[in-house]
Amino acid sequence: TPSWRDQMARVSDVSCAAYRQLVREEPRFVPYFRQATPELELGQLNIGSRPAKRNPKGGIESLRAIPWTFAWTQTRLHLSAWLGVGEGLNAEDEKDRAELREMYESWPWFRETIDLIAMILSKTDFSISENYDDLLVGGREEKNLGNEVRSKMVMTRQAVLDVTGSEDFAGPHVALLRASTKIRNPYVDSINCVQAELLKELRAMPDDDDPAMTAKQREVKARRKDALIVSITGIAQGMRNSG
Repeated sequence: TPSWRDQMARVSDVSCAAYRQLVREEPRFVPYFRQATPELELGQLNIGSRPAKRNPKGGIESLRAIPWTFAWTQTRLHLSAWLGVGEGLNAEDEKDRAELREMYESWPWFRETIDLIAMILSKTDFSISENYDDLLVGGREEKNLGNEVRSKMVMTRQAVLDVTGSEDFAGPHVALLRASTKIRNPYVDSINCVQAELLKELRAMPDDDDPAMTAKQREVKARRKDALIVSITGIAQGMRNSG
């Protein structure tokens, strides 16, 4: 209906503005992204068929879509899939909130979209993401931003639940996911903990072209890189959506 299209346009505009505000306008974002995720290592390890960036010296705008999503998947934050959704769905007017619930009940496209977002949100893990920040993020401002982002995630989860009228994610995508994640998550959680430690160790080691590096140090670093690749593959397989 025209009213639903207008509502969708409002949701889209608000969501897009919230996404851009964090990714494009927040000065703490790029430093946080590069510290809290393995984005830099993904490029250095040459994982994938194409370079992670179109311009190796560029910023966020130069990243290809797959490594952008892949990096957030690794830390279990999945930011690229849900950022801005909560702001878009958090209508201040009760009439708008009622209409969003009606759209979910009666508009298959909207319901499918919300259910897919719910499926991704069900894969997020607050404590795993927080552990990456604790080990890898150095600046106070960047740590504060990480906390703000996780607060947005919690808000978005609630906004989606309000639209679906559920107390927990129960759409068809989530229902199918629960049985498999119940088995996989304990293993993936462990890999995430190992990966965060590996990233911390590797970032503390000298650069590969440092002439002061000993043969032993190079050997240890090479082994850590191999282990990091294994962890990246394991998490991607466990999440079943790498980017």
